[in-house]
Amino acid sequence: MELRQLKYFVEVGRLGSFSQASKTLFITQSTISQQIKKLEEELGVDLLTRDTRHVTLSDYGEQFYPCAVRVLEEAKAGAERIRDVKDLQVGTLSVGSTYSFSPLMLQTVLAFRRQFPHIRLILLNTSKEELLQKLLNHELDLALTYKSPMGDERIESRLLFSSCLCLVGRIGELAGCGPRVSVQDLAKYPLALPAKGLQARDTLESILFAENVNLDIRLEINSVDALLELVAKTPLVTTISEEAIHHVKGFEAVPIDHPDGRMDGCYHYLKGSYLKMAAQRFVELLKENNVRPI
Repeated sequence: MELRQLKYFVEVGRLGSFSQASKTLFITQSTISQQIKKLEEELGVDLLTRDTRHVTLSDYGEQFYPCAVRVLEEAKAGAERIRDVKDLQVGTLSVGSTYSFSPLMLQTVLAFRRQFPHIRLILLNTSKEELLQKLLNHELDLALTYKSPMGDERIESRLLFSSCLCLVGRIGELAGCGPRVSVQDLAKYPLALPAKGLQARDTLESILFAENVNLDIRLEINSVDALLELVAKTPLVTTISEEAIHHVKGFEAVPIDHPDGRMDGCYHYLKGSYLKMAAQRFVELLKENNVRPI
């Protein structure tokens, strides 16, 4: 039994087609068919049910398919371990983050590139829901969000740092605000807010729930970086995490006085999977580059 035979079988079983598997694997149909036939002869059963138009898993194939997938994943993980041993001189790291988390990434990405220039870094900004799906599909090594857990028992969630939702404006814009701002006092300010669906906005909505407060919302945008640029150039203020302006000059932040205002930074990965050394180093740099690491 060879790994290539398992790979061919899994691809044909996944696609239900020799021709489609041939295209994705860049191998002739006859080669795929011959190797799967050898695998069936070794096992003594037919794994596939074939006719002139369709290919489906047999009863034996349905039972063997998840086993073959696991073997291939273990083999891939073993190869990743070997590559990691080479002082992180080769490899790929895929990191996804929510839009609200993205401003915290710049310093870490720059530091990681300086230390490990040969590691290919793939970055993605998207919703928490899509990050969860991509983790489950093995398309990401790490997902970075505010608040934990991801809401799925297959995902491991760990705390990076503790933070909170703040009222944020350019220096001098929040003069006289005090050390903390109440929910009611938010109504006094012209606001530029993260768009609905972003984690900073969701946290604000949870704070406002059951509160009789009418906010003066002048602008909404789904990019936190663009939001900060607008706030830096106008009298508008916003509500984002304290960490989002940690490395940005010209801003001041006042925590919002509410128990639901926590915005703890977290990282997530697939439970039981091998966490690459590159991913471990990226997490360490995230902790080093953000205040109050836990």
